[in-house]
Amino acid sequence: MKKIDLHIHTNFSDGIYSPREVLELAKESNHGVISITDHDNLGGYRNAIEIAKEMDIELIPGVEISCLHKNKDVHILAYYLDIENKEINDILKVIYDNRFHRANSMIDKLKEQGIDLDREQIYQRSGENNYLGRPHLAWALIENGYCKNKYEAFEKYLGEHCYTYVPKTSPSVEEIIKVIRNAGGISVIAHPFTLRNDELIYDIIKFGIDGMEVFYAKSNDETVLHYNEIAQNNMLIRTGGSDFHGEGLDLEIFKNYSAPEFVLEELNSKRR
Repeated sequence: MKKIDLHIHTNFSDGIYSPREVLELAKESNHGVISITDHDNLGGYRNAIEIAKEMDIELIPGVEISCLHKNKDVHILAYYLDIENKEINDILKVIYDNRFHRANSMIDKLKEQGIDLDREQIYQRSGENNYLGRPHLAWALIENGYCKNKYEAFEKYLGEHCYTYVPKTSPSVEEIIKVIRNAGGISVIAHPFTLRNDELIYDIIKFGIDGMEVFYAKSNDETVLHYNEIAQNNMLIRTGGSDFHGEGLDLEIFKNYSAPEFVLEELNSKRR
């Protein structure tokens, strides 16, 4: 049986591997259906379309969109959206621009603290799109000897409690769900356990979300059962993915992971 993975990142956002390299890994691992869901851009998916055809891998259109609800960072996965839809492309551009300016503001605030990072060095590390995020700043802090590891970088400089932290400027969850629907897409709450608050989940359900990423590779059995119950009780479709970025244990998780077959049936039942 061929594997299914509906949550994968490339170097068009914060993944390590190019779309071709991801597809080669998928082929080696006997994946039959995948979705490249880069953060806030469709470049990785677009780049992978023809390569996936060559490799006989079904590639589902996807993107992971950053948004906010009650000042909490929420990620919404969108599948089967019209990638040429103007509204979705416009809002992704706004999110990208905000992310870029936010990262540069944090670099400026680090400089105020006597930490002078090389912007060009960070840009070179940030993939095909200069997709800048706090992980890239953490890498620069480690590389330049200011921190020993990512945990220390976030604890001392990049976390929400730090002087150098700059809040995200993102659209609301409610707005993003509407934009995805207008683009013919299916909206899914990514890795719901990271919200650590089921009240937020129920708010998002009221906004008309289509599904929930129940079978997230980095969840334990108890978490899967919990969100599976919420999804079924609220008539949501269930999806699953490895959230592959390429670092550390990610590669082994990706190679061995597969979502249950029925997630494709449920996803297709919502296609507009």
